[in-house]
Amino acid sequence: MHKKIKILFVLSNLRPSNGVASFAMTYFRLLDKEKYQVDFSILYNYKSPYYDEIKKNGGSVFLLPSLKNPIKHFRACRKIILENQYQIVHDNLLISSLPMMIEAKKNNTPVRILQSHNTKLSSIRWKRIRNKLALPFLKMTANTYFACSKAAGISMFGHAHFTVIPNTISSDKFNYDSEKRALIREKYDCQNKKIIGTVARVTWQKNPFFAVDVIEKLVKKDPNVQYWWVGSGELDNQLKKYINEKRLNEYIRIFGSIDDVSPLYQAMDMLFLPSLFEGLPVTSIEAQAAGLPCVISSSVTKELVYTNLVDFVSLDAPISQWVDVIEKQLSRKLDRRKGFTSLINSSYYAPKAAEILDNKYNDLLVIGRK
Repeated sequence: MHKKIKILFVLSNLRPSNGVASFAMTYFRLLDKEKYQVDFSILYNYKSPYYDEIKKNGGSVFLLPSLKNPIKHFRACRKIILENQYQIVHDNLLISSLPMMIEAKKNNTPVRILQSHNTKLSSIRWKRIRNKLALPFLKMTANTYFACSKAAGISMFGHAHFTVIPNTISSDKFNYDSEKRALIREKYDCQNKKIIGTVARVTWQKNPFFAVDVIEKLVKKDPNVQYWWVGSGELDNQLKKYINEKRLNEYIRIFGSIDDVSPLYQAMDMLFLPSLFEGLPVTSIEAQAAGLPCVISSSVTKELVYTNLVDFVSLDAPISQWVDVIEKQLSRKLDRRKGFTSLINSSYYAPKAAEILDNKYNDLLVIGRK
């Protein structure tokens, strides 16, 4: 029996609502388990169905000690690298992964990949400064650069060579199904509502308070609108308070983190993504696959478009313009089943992208052995 190639994915967490975790799990599922053993190192432990899935498929999940205890953290990283002798360390975390990448380089891991998933280092000023100072040191630990989009790659790596490994989806559960739609809408008692959805962590980057301001203006024009936010994050309590202060509880439902968002896409009528910045949001790929019209901030890369369903609006535009574009998108008559056909023909269909990643790993290993 041949020896498997051992890969370590480095992530923040394995929460289902985390786009980077979704990216890693999609590729994990598609990589040949006879050829690869894929493990994960994470910083934060959230409840997730992914742990069991990884274990059942021969992988391990390592929960690292807090970075507030750097000595303990470094020791744990060193132990993981030394005991497992990975051929590939694929870093999707950035900055906080510096100890793991230092240990990987020090112990001569052949392939050390740094992957950019965003076009900015942070939406918080002090973190942006810290990350900018630390980034050159992190880059020195890697010998290969990946990015989820051209924009994310250029933002982080400038003129250096990088390979685009896109955020993808593979499951046909995003394929539009009118019966599923009816069941979900009945479950949430919104049969006759126009449902606008955001699927994202509740963080500054995702611009949740601006989203609520837009919905506030929209429901004054059309009280039949209902807004769903699917996901959770550090601003959960502040967002709920903001909605309450604006007396919008009747119009806005906060779902929190959900293991499988696909049924909710069926029930929605539009995706709303007013992010301050993104690398290439998985939710925009999923929504188009479900045949949903999308209204997205123009600060997000146009690379996500593979249908005729997407409109971009500047964050500098007045809220009235956002409302107008949302109303236009909601009024469209569409055959939503065409969304999944478009996905299959795009570069975002995971089986195609997994083959690209597999070939890239092989090429890098050959170079690494020279």
